[in-house]
Amino acid sequence: MLASLLSALPLAPTPDTYNYDYNYESTMTSSEAMAVIMLMMGLYFLFFVIALVVNGIVWAGAFAKAGHPKWKAYIPFYNTWIMVKMVGRPESHFWFLLIPYFNIYMMIVILNDMSKSFGKETGFTVGLIFLPVVFAAILSYGDAQYRGPSYLSPAQKQYANQYGQQYNQQYAQAQAQPQYGQDPNAQQYGQQDPNAQYGQDPNAQQYGQAQAQPQYGQDPNQPYGQPQDPNQNPYGSGPTK
Repeated sequence: MLASLLSALPLAPTPDTYNYDYNYESTMTSSEAMAVIMLMMGLYFLFFVIALVVNGIVWAGAFAKAGHPKWKAYIPFYNTWIMVKMVGRPESHFWFLLIPYFNIYMMIVILNDMSKSFGKETGFTVGLIFLPVVFAAILSYGDAQYRGPSYLSPAQKQYANQYGQQYNQQYAQAQAQPQYGQDPNAQQYGQQDPNAQYGQDPNAQQYGQAQAQPQYGQDPNQPYGQPQDPNQNPYGSGPTK
């Protein structure tokens, strides 16, 4: 019985009838493979050049508004260096852009500073992140004006607070002083000094003239205590170099 069972088992493997040809040769020659690789590299290089040109075009106007030549917007890495200076950040912050993953955060911060440097809000920063070609062109060729670096170091923020307090005090004193040359001792209700016209002090300066010594860098042609140009950032340094 055991002998009959052993005889029924397939002890010998079934022969494989498929003919394997190990001498198969590819239909693509080495020269053709090299041509395909060169074509792919050429297309990649062309795409890279087009991206650089488009990026330079959309940022060239913004660079010009900040006082930089337009050609700087076309040079890779150097244009980012200029953008760091445009927003007022230290030049050392440029090297943060070379750190993997952290450079994404740093670039978003710089774009946000760029929006504020042109008087835009945070919503405009979102546009610069997701549609940089469109929103950068708006900064370059729209009516947005460069107001100076928006980034302030801790020392600059401390100085800005002190300067703001002094400016507010000086402005309050200017409002308390008599204006347009009026004599504070002149009588009211139409009575006037016979030597003065319309209550003016004959020794005072005429209407619209500035004081002898403008304070806090005011333009002598502006009325005393008039705020600074709203198109420039407070404490901004103007065009960067």
